[in-house]
Amino acid sequence: MEFPDIKQQKARLIENLCREYGAAAEEVTVVASPYRICPLGAHIDHQGGPVLGMTINAYTLMAFCASSDSSVRLKSKNYTGNVFFDLNEIPESTGSFWGIYPRAAALALKETYEIKAGVVGLLDGMLPGCGLSSSASVLLAYLYALAQVNSLHLEAWELVHLTKRAEQGYIGLNNGILDQTSIVFGKKDHLLHIDTKGEAVSYLADRLGDEHYRIVVAFSGHSRELTTSGYNSRVDECRMAAEQISAMAGKKTATILSDVSVEDYRQFSAALDPVPARRSSHYFGETQRVADGVMAWKSGAIETFGRLMNESCRSSMEQYECGIQPIHDLQQIVSSTEGMFGSRFMGGGFGGCVVGFVKPSLAGDAVQHINTAYRQLHPEVAEQTRVYLARSDSGVRLL
Repeated sequence: MEFPDIKQQKARLIENLCREYGAAAEEVTVVASPYRICPLGAHIDHQGGPVLGMTINAYTLMAFCASSDSSVRLKSKNYTGNVFFDLNEIPESTGSFWGIYPRAAALALKETYEIKAGVVGLLDGMLPGCGLSSSASVLLAYLYALAQVNSLHLEAWELVHLTKRAEQGYIGLNNGILDQTSIVFGKKDHLLHIDTKGEAVSYLADRLGDEHYRIVVAFSGHSRELTTSGYNSRVDECRMAAEQISAMAGKKTATILSDVSVEDYRQFSAALDPVPARRSSHYFGETQRVADGVMAWKSGAIETFGRLMNESCRSSMEQYECGIQPIHDLQQIVSSTEGMFGSRFMGGGFGGCVVGFVKPSLAGDAVQHINTAYRQLHPEVAEQTRVYLARSDSGVRLL
């Protein structure tokens, strides 16, 4: 199954917005904010680690136009309830549970800018809550829309920082910058090598493309909610490891693991408490897998790249200790499917999906096999699960 055609989705969304709010079609703008995959670099961006990201042809689409006043009025094709609030007096609750995201975007933007014009919008996410960073995707859509109607020009890294501020300050997620950086800087037919500590992005051209692999996205049917899962506690445990190692090394207290040298880690890791030991083992192992993955990608060694994805997922389960059983089951099904080079789960493992790279000639059969096998194993989510074939695409943009 392929993701829906973006041009057709855009046309339907504009038509629906005009019908819902009486807007004129020529006044409507559509922002496409893609989802992202992270083949390698699992759970280390919040520690300043290096990561690999890629935007794909699945998106949050938002059709919008300026409102006649400072009000924000939103509807979603994915969720029930409307969102309404005034930019001059943003309330604690916006009338719908998904309203936390436009509220956070508006509050983050108001910290730096005076925004007077409100927005009327209709949203449609192709696979929300799936672990492909739909939360950062929708936040960027809101930021784009509010900036557009208020004639603001936001630079790329400013968008990254605003999204992070919205997530950490107003949603309560102690994340890094993998998601928003991937979505802002995404480039079709390229893998992004992101230095999350130094805030730098390198583009790695895809030497292989559709003739050598397709991307499989298998949604478990379990949406993930990182703020109520073990995500934030894992971040704290990584910081605990950094503090313990730096103390044993007699150095200035480190608050993230990227401030700890590999030499100090190797010397003192055996003396760590068990939980911080496992978290730091994952961090330093994953940073090496990212480095190896860059070399494999540059040389076109997709088999090696896939093997590193499998190793990353195993470390996520055993050392980082994240995931729920259905996600583990799904990853086992995906990784054992004929023609699969490698796979790992997205969304922190607390629900979400599994992403794999598969031989193009076997991609169709792989989708059918994964869909059938997983639904048989977990019939309770048979109606929610989906398996797609995806391609790389460009980052957030106005259509």
